[in-house]
Amino acid sequence: MKRLLVLALVTGALWATDFSSMSTEELMNMRGTIPAEDRAMFQQEMQKRMQSMTPQERQTYITYMKKQKAKKQAQAPKFTEFDLDRDGRVSRQEFEETRTKRMTERAEEGKMMKHAGDAPAFGDIDANGDGYINRNEFQTYQRNRMQTKKPGYGNGMGRGRGMGRGRGGF
Repeated sequence: MKRLLVLALVTGALWATDFSSMSTEELMNMRGTIPAEDRAMFQQEMQKRMQSMTPQERQTYITYMKKQKAKKQAQAPKFTEFDLDRDGRVSRQEFEETRTKRMTERAEEGKMMKHAGDAPAFGDIDANGDGYINRNEFQTYQRNRMQTKKPGYGNGMGRGRGMGRGRGGF
């Protein structure tokens, strides 16, 4: 049994991505696309890189991460994307159609579908229960969801000390 376990670990290591041969910029561009089985090695390599960065390189990295965060926020769904008939409200059918389209597009782009199971149901957003989502309900739900994100969602490299300063990740 031990031999089998050791053989599995060695074989897995042979197929694992070698992040050490990649540039830091390449690694940063890969964030959010790393397969689950490679994440630990990716995080180890990024932590190693962070330890050896100069303050200027760290600042460049922080600036880069802020831009990535802004880009991600700009990709958040807009009410107008869901309001297909432009009547100022989103029906259940419009909601489901748009969500399916967005998820299909992301899958075709090769993006990871992490947390897809946590996507809100129509009823989660339709606060007044009238069968439609208005702009205010949509924006309120988005704002509340961002404020109550689950731990570990969007926290950069995890809940570690973050560049050794006693803070969480980026």
